[in-house]
Amino acid sequence: MHILNHANLTTYDVPSLRTFLERVFNLHTLETRGDKFAILQDQAGFLLALMFDKHMTSEHGYPGFFHVGFLQDSRSMVDECHAAVESAGYEAPSPALLQRGGPPTYGFYCNAPGGVTVEISTMNI
Repeated sequence: MHILNHANLTTYDVPSLRTFLERVFNLHTLETRGDKFAILQDQAGFLLALMFDKHMTSEHGYPGFFHVGFLQDSRSMVDECHAAVESAGYEAPSPALLQRGGPPTYGFYCNAPGGVTVEISTMNI
């Protein structure tokens, strides 16, 4: 069995992206190296490394539709995540029905600090 258990994201602002992921998604920081590197972990044990990329800027970030997703079990969980985003002081459009070529989902996209787009959605609609 092969299990995806870690990923690496580059960013131009490791501390701000780290704070966003901690406050909104309750990821726990395991290690930092100054403001250029951090390793976070979720409750399931997934590891997410954040690394500073000097070539990445707010004008030159990830291409096209690149994003990371937090798939939720229900619409109410999506709504709770939306409330967490806003109560943490970040902006996000209201959750809505999303139709993107496959089965519809309910959710929203938001721009996290450091140039990463985050999707929060559910397929259980």
